[in-house]
Amino acid sequence: MQIPTEKPEITVKNYLSVGPGEYPCGNNLYLIVTPSGGRRWAFRYQRNGIVKKMGFGSAKAAGLKPSEAKDKAIDALRLLAKGTDPRDQREEDRRHEQGSRLFGEFAEEWRQTYETGLKHKAARNKLKRIIQVTCQPLHKLQLDQIETEHVTAVLRKVWHQREISRDARQRIKKILDAAIALDLRPKHNPADWDSRLKPIMPKQRKRGTIRGSHKAMPYHDLPAFMEKLNADPDQSARALEVTIFTLARTNEVQNMRWPQLDLQSGLWDVGTPDTKNGRPKRTPLPRQALAYLREAYESRVSDEFVFPGRSLRQSISNMTMLKHLKQITGDERLTVHGFRTTFRTWAQEETNFEERSSSIAYITSPAMMLKRHISAARR
Repeated sequence: MQIPTEKPEITVKNYLSVGPGEYPCGNNLYLIVTPSGGRRWAFRYQRNGIVKKMGFGSAKAAGLKPSEAKDKAIDALRLLAKGTDPRDQREEDRRHEQGSRLFGEFAEEWRQTYETGLKHKAARNKLKRIIQVTCQPLHKLQLDQIETEHVTAVLRKVWHQREISRDARQRIKKILDAAIALDLRPKHNPADWDSRLKPIMPKQRKRGTIRGSHKAMPYHDLPAFMEKLNADPDQSARALEVTIFTLARTNEVQNMRWPQLDLQSGLWDVGTPDTKNGRPKRTPLPRQALAYLREAYESRVSDEFVFPGRSLRQSISNMTMLKHLKQITGDERLTVHGFRTTFRTWAQEETNFEERSSSIAYITSPAMMLKRHISAARR
């Protein structure tokens, strides 16, 4: 029976000559020698039930001497006795030596990269405002200095605005996640919702009974509004009419182009660039909208946009329809997008289709809704 030989004790004289293997040197320090001749010092320890390894550097002639490696191991054991992970402490020391970056400059660089994936100008503008205005109190702080109290101080100022506070919280978290990935701050994220913010932030008020965040016009008021709108000769009034008749999103009508329209069949191929989810969309044109579009085509001033702006190479502004809506109604709270809610509410209350708005859109139209209520009003 072959008796295993004990590994030699590592000393200043022999640590450069021992063969391949792992040699314990006391204080959780090991000399690791690879078959190719590589030599390095490693510190092994256990943290929260998990065995970890921390490298101390080369053990070759130009690297650490055994006494220097043992001093590092003793320092690491002292940190463990205090409840500190030595690897985390080393990363923090490196950040301080290198100098952590300021949140403001790092967030601006992150924004310029992130916004390349945003399709709409409005989304890019919202992101820019969050970074430059909402997060302004964080700009002069170093990334590794930001803690949960700094994040909550920013959020409390906009907490009464549900969507803005949510977007700001999500963007701050993404920025700090990027900083963690680049080793610019500790691994915990002070903007994490479940573990950091939710337990201490006040509960936000629930939205009102009106569906969604867009204020909608009651459908009983729509016939009278459409009569006033029809009397307005402005192009933006016609754009608003087409939006209501087709249930399209503001951006889709704003960028409506003549090549997308089949005025013979009464179909509108919206295409992917202007849709919310980037998928192709085909919309049937109601009789009222189709009649206007055929007339407008004969007198068009642009071969591209149905509703051109001051420069024929651009579409109308996304605020022109909203401006007309507020001028006619005098209600500053109404939104153009809210007409989609107006139609769905009518369909749920006046038809047998209550669950899916997509099903409603296939079997009826806003034109039918207007026809019924105008007839009822005249009776």
